[in-house]
Amino acid sequence: MSIQSSKEFFGELKEWSERKLTILEKYLDPFVKILGSNRVIKHVYYVDAFAGAGLYRNGEKGSSLRAAELAQNYKETAKPYQLKCINVEADRDNFENLQANTLDYKDSTLNFYGTFAENTDQILNEILDSPALFFLDPFGVKGMQWDLVHRILNRRHATDLWIRFDHVGVQRLNGRYGQEDSGAMKSFDHLCDVYGIYDKELLHALLVGNSAEERQQNAINLYTSRLGVELKRIRGKSFVFPYPIRSIDGTGKYHLIFATGHLRGAIVASELVCGAEESYQKELEEYKINQTGQLSLFSHFDPSEEEIFKNKVNLLAQTMWDKCKGTSLSRDQIYERILPQWFGKVRSTHVTNALRLLRKDGRIKHATGNPSDRKAI
Repeated sequence: MSIQSSKEFFGELKEWSERKLTILEKYLDPFVKILGSNRVIKHVYYVDAFAGAGLYRNGEKGSSLRAAELAQNYKETAKPYQLKCINVEADRDNFENLQANTLDYKDSTLNFYGTFAENTDQILNEILDSPALFFLDPFGVKGMQWDLVHRILNRRHATDLWIRFDHVGVQRLNGRYGQEDSGAMKSFDHLCDVYGIYDKELLHALLVGNSAEERQQNAINLYTSRLGVELKRIRGKSFVFPYPIRSIDGTGKYHLIFATGHLRGAIVASELVCGAEESYQKELEEYKINQTGQLSLFSHFDPSEEEIFKNKVNLLAQTMWDKCKGTSLSRDQIYERILPQWFGKVRSTHVTNALRLLRKDGRIKHATGNPSDRKAI
């Protein structure tokens, strides 16, 4: 199996990668606005641990350049908050291109040559106690050592992460378990580093499954569980959710994992993922039509957008009832209880309408404020 190099990776922006970058870009803006509005905070940081060249060969902007442009926009429009971008790139050619592509943003951008592991100390010394959003977007799983993630999670101030998790790479490495050649043993050692689990027999047992789907789910569940446990220990709460990134033909590519210890961040991320998934489903339907050259024979029987919305609100209301009956909770507290089941599947308008439905049905006995108010009881 050939492994894609970083140079090949930055040849052309794939449509599924655009979906990932759009989610990241749309999350970074509210992250900075919410946390940077505190006058005590001088900067909010964005750390791109596998930054690449900044531009793809077809001229599309990568994550590092999109963040730099956002930081520049804040300065030009005299926003009360500032964004500073830190980019890390280990490939010499990519790094030189990154330097050139971010030259116009040098006042708000720091570029570090080398691996993320080699630069972690310097990065943490730079950002100190400032809020930071980390984007870990490696090629495969190399460079994703658990001890690095652990250090990030253990920062004192607000720290959110978006992680590209290559479940295919995990399964490939796990398949080397038990092979006695040095290459196989080294490959499995990499997998131990990713999970921070060094009992090889245990790790292999946690990742095996009876089907590719089960093995994929085991790989994702184990990693998100590790993140969740660590975040909860540090922050008191943890919100860790995976979102599958698929190509336009439905092929699964990898998972984009979001991790935070703050409910507001989780709600914002959920809304963005929901929007991305809705757009993807429309693109997928258009792709199928273009492939066949005709509409589905059953298309006029498909539910309308209004019917889909109403059905989702009904299901959401039932989940709220199941999770929250017999309690007095704010909207945010209700959101917190439904997130594990509904992350990336609903928007605020679904939540508002579900609360109104429960109130109309008499299942909400007393309410103060508007259902759209996050502090309403």
